[in-house]
Amino acid sequence: MSVLFVVLLFFSGDTVPPQELSGEEILDRVEQTLTRVDDYTVTLDIVADIEGLSVPPMKVTMYFKQPDNVHFDSEGFALIPREGMAMSLAKLKENFSVGRVDRDTVHGKPAYRLTLEPKSERTRTRRLQVLVNPDRWTVERIVTSTVDGRSIEATFVYMDVEGYWLPSALDVHFAATRSDSIDVPPWEQRSRSGSRRRAPREGRLEIRYSGYRINTGLSDDLFDLQEKPQKQ
Repeated sequence: MSVLFVVLLFFSGDTVPPQELSGEEILDRVEQTLTRVDDYTVTLDIVADIEGLSVPPMKVTMYFKQPDNVHFDSEGFALIPREGMAMSLAKLKENFSVGRVDRDTVHGKPAYRLTLEPKSERTRTRRLQVLVNPDRWTVERIVTSTVDGRSIEATFVYMDVEGYWLPSALDVHFAATRSDSIDVPPWEQRSRSGSRRRAPREGRLEIRYSGYRINTGLSDDLFDLQEKPQKQ
């Protein structure tokens, strides 16, 4: 009788729910998903709506190689949130600790919401939230608050590319609570001449990905040149 009761209980769906994962375990699973791809090349189509700026649509070629190497080819200057484009879980775990794990939803589907806290007081990020899809272990949304009052929210949409979950779209919204702020945000870019540009105070970026080429063996030399200003 007891055996039959256990069997009926199992199929009734009233069993004890599986043990919850810790924040560190969730990040480990995300890292396993990210490291399945050694490198890729992809075309980015970017539409920007930036306060006080007139920015034409941009087309950029992005090169990525593990663990967090990124190179962009574009005609002129391009506004791109570098940190969101190539998240390094190793650096994330090195600089942040998981304060709490909550349940949430993204795109109408269940997700883990991890609230991370900086390990150093010198870190410009005051709070970082990462929302993770538990079915495919992908980062669905990143929400950042900085010490200077800036907020950045990046939301991803994914597609299956040759058996790998890779972004098909990224929408980024950023804002500053202090209108006189001219600090450069974490995703600050440089022009081809190497000069720093002031941070826009509010805006939105819509980025669409197409034409992935995966695991082609990109050379390290491509990324060594990324931060070197080009001579005019």
